[in-house]
Amino acid sequence: MNKNIFKIVLTLAVGGACATWSPAQEEAVPAPKKPAASKAPQVQSPKDRKRMARAKADAEARARALDINHASKAQLKKLPGITDAYADAIIAKRPYKTKADLVVLKAIPMDLYQTLHKLVAVR
Repeated sequence: MNKNIFKIVLTLAVGGACATWSPAQEEAVPAPKKPAASKAPQVQSPKDRKRMARAKADAEARARALDINHASKAQLKKLPGITDAYADAIIAKRPYKTKADLVVLKAIPMDLYQTLHKLVAVR
């Protein structure tokens, strides 16, 4: 019985000491200086570098993509594989909601779409 009482008293004493602690009791230690934040995030691994380069390339490709709803016949003919007939069909079946509508509305065949889908956009 004495052992149980001793354990209870010890637990209360330790718990009470922890409950009364405050950060003001610690010595004032200056915070470590943080390095100046650079504008570009620091890339740690080669995998991250590749991922960021791929994302940048995709964004640039999307910015250069030709809008099929507003492109002229001459602009469409500059795309690889687009002939006069395909350009006329694309223009005739406008407006498109998605790039895939080129195939769904039968303006161009699927194999041609697979070569063009990264070069065109719908805006």
